[in-house]
Amino acid sequence: WKAHHYKKMLKCTNLGCLKEFKEEENNDSSCVHHDGKPMFHDIKKGWTCCNQVVYDWDEFQKLKGCRVGKHTIIKKEVDFFKSSNAQGGVQVQPKIETQQTVTKPQPVVKDIGEYEKEQKRLQEEKLKKESQKKEPLKNAEGKFYCCNGGCKSKVYTEEENFDTACEYHAGQPVFHDLKKYWTCCKDKETWDWDEFMKIPSCAKGKHNPKYK
Repeated sequence: WKAHHYKKMLKCTNLGCLKEFKEEENNDSSCVHHDGKPMFHDIKKGWTCCNQVVYDWDEFQKLKGCRVGKHTIIKKEVDFFKSSNAQGGVQVQPKIETQQTVTKPQPVVKDIGEYEKEQKRLQEEKLKKESQKKEPLKNAEGKFYCCNGGCKSKVYTEEENFDTACEYHAGQPVFHDLKKYWTCCKDKETWDWDEFMKIPSCAKGKHNPKYK
């Protein structure tokens, strides 16, 4: 009896139904299904025949068919609806906001020479603005104090200030734990203050004055 019973059970191939049925019980209102195409666009899911759109797979499977008719066992090729915008969908579930990936402009990688030139230009612009507002510091002999990092001379006169008068570091000093170094000369790390002060300079240019 069981074998005879299972032979009678057929599986419907209508999209959105796929239920088992007995042929003798199959009538014009037995099958609730979709006669359109399944539609998947980004995270949207729906059917072209009933204009319903959801964002979750389980909800998609629960979308009730929009057509009523007989079950069938005729196999159909599933043709997915292809669209660039999935227009016409009626939202039946609150939209899940997804985090959009923002493409950030990539920083321009500069070599050390370009970096030093850029830092020097910015420093000169900063000092120029400061010089218009403040008075430069001088020692008892009337010499200017140089503000360039690691300047060997430390003081200078205007007469002595030519294009390569100052030997200095283009970067910034870094003191981390016991380590001491310049950002422009990272390969010359030291642990002792006197050794740090002796690190050879890596750039040449004009002296720039300190201001009050």
